[in-house]
Amino acid sequence: MNNCSIIDRIAGPPVCQLCGDPGVGPEICLGCYRDLPRARHPCPICARPCSVPGSCVDCVSRPPVFDRATATFIYDFPVDRMIRRLKYRGRLLHARLLGELLGHAVRRLETLPAAIVPVPLHRRRLRQRGFNQAREIAAAVARVTALPLRDRLCARRLDTPPLWSLDPARRRSQLKQAFECKDNPPHRVAIVDDVLTTGATATSLATVLRRAGALHVEVWAVARSPGVHVPASRSRAVASADPAQPMTSE
Repeated sequence: MNNCSIIDRIAGPPVCQLCGDPGVGPEICLGCYRDLPRARHPCPICARPCSVPGSCVDCVSRPPVFDRATATFIYDFPVDRMIRRLKYRGRLLHARLLGELLGHAVRRLETLPAAIVPVPLHRRRLRQRGFNQAREIAAAVARVTALPLRDRLCARRLDTPPLWSLDPARRRSQLKQAFECKDNPPHRVAIVDDVLTTGATATSLATVLRRAGALHVEVWAVARSPGVHVPASRSRAVASADPAQPMTSE
């Protein structure tokens, strides 16, 4: 019996991390689970919320390096607060819950990869924080999906500054040479991260994995940034009707 099983027997049924009511399976109650923010029409390639079904403009005009992305939630209340508490207050129990929910979501995909790779932290940032939130989330995903966790396959070579305040072009510039692959990756691999925002981090790591031999790279994230984009088919119709109407771009 592992430590988690012993703790579960002592503590009793799971308790919702959000409201304290009895949980169902993972540490969340049915009411709070239903209220979590989800995209009604995620882009099937990058998971960005769209106004209607279909691929977003950016993915049609400039397909990403990765093959597809899956995000369980939108980065909005209360998921955004849980992720911030995890990263900056060390609330590792949130990684367990969010990772389990992500794991159950990706289990429904038609084809699963051979392994999952968490986005690595630079060793200096890891010493400061004491943990890698992407690795903690990926560990929970691995438990749910029974997929191998390759947390040493990739490393972060550059200690890049915080990226949240940078525009997409500067993010890409900062991350251009940030990662390296230490070994040959499986042909099919999934990158795991907490939040997918502009996709710069995922793109940089996917590029490294492809150069090292991966043939199919997807991205699994707990949350996707909430900016709503219009699918390409709708954008073309709008542009033809009103040439002055700008097309949304991240």
